Amino acid sequence: MEECKTVATPLDPGFQVACDKDCKRADIQAYQTLMGELMYLAITTRPDIVHSVAKLSQKNSDPHIEHFNAGKKILRYLAGSTELKIEYKDGKKELCGYADADWGGNPIDRKSYTGFLFYYGECLISWESKKQRVVALSSTEAEYISISNAAREAVYLKRVLYELEGVENKAVILNVDNQGAMKLATNPVFHNRSKHIDIKYHHVRDEICKKQIELKYVNTNEMIADICTKNLHKIKHKKFVELMNLKNVE
Repeated sequence: MEECKTVATPLDPGFQVACDKDCKRADIQAYQTLMGELMYLAITTRPDIVHSVAKLSQKNSDPHIEHFNAGKKILRYLAGSTELKIEYKDGKKELCGYADADWGGNPIDRKSYTGFLFYYGECLISWESKKQRVVALSSTEAEYISISNAAREAVYLKRVLYELEGVENKAVILNVDNQGAMKLATNPVFHNRSKHIDIKYHHVRDEICKKQIELKYVNTNEMIADICTKNLHKIKHKKFVELMNLKNVE
């Protein structure tokens, strides 16, 4: 892959791991080795590939040729962006996050993808992309589950920062782009469309009451965590990569 033709995005928009039953199987050991190497990059220094790797990792036990080729495409993307590094710099010490979900993003089991990003000042310090464990019945429910996952990470990061600095930080600002999910998180009244949601996801209301987190609405076009829930077009992908402070740092 050293002399491969580079590409602008890790995977094409709309790429799915679902395929025909007659597809040719790939070598499992080679595929798992590739996924392990890519996962190491995704969770340490390259958050821009975290969703693509999480999606392909679902086929670790039954990889097909098209999945292996998709993994090679991520390598082609990395080959064209080896200069990108996460920039860390001194600045304001405030913790904030972005939480997003792609409702029904998996066509096989109709489960949604969820993702979050957390910044300390202007520095990206935590990110995640994974498939939700339950089938959300609406985009509001999918976003609400995403907020719940991000809220747990926010509380954890807040405690870590308290141990490091000894100063209790104010409520963590959590940016979301679904007003229905925001209302569900701040309103304790159960409705017919939400009473089935597992109680474990409602802990976010308690965190809001204790002022551990504070929800803030942002436009979908400014939702940086979108890159953790779906594969984007070139222009939007590049925009969010820059907002994640992935830069050519010399």
